[in-house]
Amino acid sequence: MTTPEMDNGTTRDDLLQRVALMETMIAEGRKSTAHFGWIFVMWGMIYFVAMGWVVLLPFKEWAWPVCVTVGVLVGIVRVRRKHADGTGENLRSRSIEAVWQAMCVAIILYVIAAGASGHGNQSAYYAAVLFFVGLAHGISARILRWGAQGLVAFLWWGCGIAMFFFRTRNEVLSIFLVAAFFGMILFGLYAMWLERRRAAALVQHHA
Repeated sequence: MTTPEMDNGTTRDDLLQRVALMETMIAEGRKSTAHFGWIFVMWGMIYFVAMGWVVLLPFKEWAWPVCVTVGVLVGIVRVRRKHADGTGENLRSRSIEAVWQAMCVAIILYVIAAGASGHGNQSAYYAAVLFFVGLAHGISARILRWGAQGLVAFLWWGCGIAMFFFRTRNEVLSIFLVAAFFGMILFGLYAMWLERRRAAALVQHHA
């Protein structure tokens, strides 16, 4: 007995193959995100440096434009080197990369405009940055169906909301550093741990 066809001419086997392909692509996308876990750690450190500059150094209005621009340039160089080394890509990994690239461009334009106009010292300014980053995490989590990254997105959004209720300098600084530490550095370290565990499992499998 042959497998009955659907209304659109697609068989049950075709649907199962497509589901299996989607699951494989999702797994590959998560693996790609874990492979670039160092980027999250780097950006978390950049946020710490930018906030430290705002608190301790002169020319505070240029802290974010300079730090974000340097971070983007370093990220572009290292990602290109990773690709040149033969890092695998698929549709989902390219989609994730496009999301974060667009987020970086948006943040660069935003912080430069805010710094040049003198609006870079307001709590709403920092809240917007938190929402930008949370949005990129949220979209990535939806594409990859990754609950851990979804929780990270809600962490960034929650801290962004808190910015509107806690507006003193110390409160804003504390909220932003909490988001950067848990939402970037720890998440990046977690992704790097997953990548190392996967690599170790492959070595044991081929041993």
